Amino acid sequence: MVSYDTIFQPIFRALLAALSTPARRISFAITFSAMVHAAILWLPHIQLPHDKVQLPPLTARLEPLPKPIAQPAAKPEPAYPTTKPDGIPSIEPIASTADTMEKMEKSTVTHQFPKHLKLTFVVFRGEDFFRVGELSHQLDIHKNKYTLKATRQTTGLTGLLNNDQFIQTSRGEISEQGLLPGIFKEEKITASGKQSLKATFDWAAQKLSFSHGGETALPAEAQDVLSLMYQLSQLPMDREIIPLSISDGKSLENYEIEIGGAEDIDTPTGKLRALRLRKLHTQGEAYFEIWLGLEYRLLPVKFRQVGASGEVIEEFVISDIRATDE
Repeated sequence: MVSYDTIFQPIFRALLAALSTPARRISFAITFSAMVHAAILWLPHIQLPHDKVQLPPLTARLEPLPKPIAQPAAKPEPAYPTTKPDGIPSIEPIASTADTMEKMEKSTVTHQFPKHLKLTFVVFRGEDFFRVGELSHQLDIHKNKYTLKATRQTTGLTGLLNNDQFIQTSRGEISEQGLLPGIFKEEKITASGKQSLKATFDWAAQKLSFSHGGETALPAEAQDVLSLMYQLSQLPMDREIIPLSISDGKSLENYEIEIGGAEDIDTPTGKLRALRLRKLHTQGEAYFEIWLGLEYRLLPVKFRQVGASGEVIEEFVISDIRATDE
């Protein structure tokens, strides 16, 4: 067997001898380059084998999608739980369609009060809407008599630092025109003691008396600050301005309440459709705003107090509605 050294070593020695000088190495490089180019130009083309697999052409066909299988409509969840631990069920929406709600915005329709009603509001303070407490309204009607009570308590850190209570009570009759207040009371219970005031509505004598000793004439449309919020549902909304005389227990003031448009408001229970009302005021004068629930018998679902410079002092947003007509 011929070995590697026997064949290739003489060739390598001859090649090294031929390239022993720079001139010979340059001459060899030129000659070798010419031979390579000649081979590329004149030798037959050689196709190298490869492993790439030829794929068949891609074809596509459009076909109609299968018809969706009809699913039974899901039963809508109630806006609030239908029962509560204290046995008072939630009030059901009475105007669930957009068309009905839009008609209610500027209508003469009034709404019957439930016999027992409890509304709970979250209380926010300041422009940053810091939660400071909770407010509850309780309305009870027996025959043609009503009792409306508002109780406010501080909660959270504010409650630990300042556990004050604020109670308002309005008692009177239910007439064809709605609420007819007889007595309004307000009590403030603080660490320093208890403060109270009272206003008495004498409809027969057409006068309003105050616990501090004063009195004034009693207009036919007069309300107290608490009964006002529920009397609004008994008034026609087909006008732009509602004139009312309102007592806070210390005096009687004439208000003009502007009826605005419907809008969606955010509440802890979700979005509610509401009608916005606002006390007309001059620049630099404090005022209030009230939103009435279009789906909930025009009951108050939000209200706020605004300062003279336009800042929100406090805002009250509905968090629970419970009612029964039994």
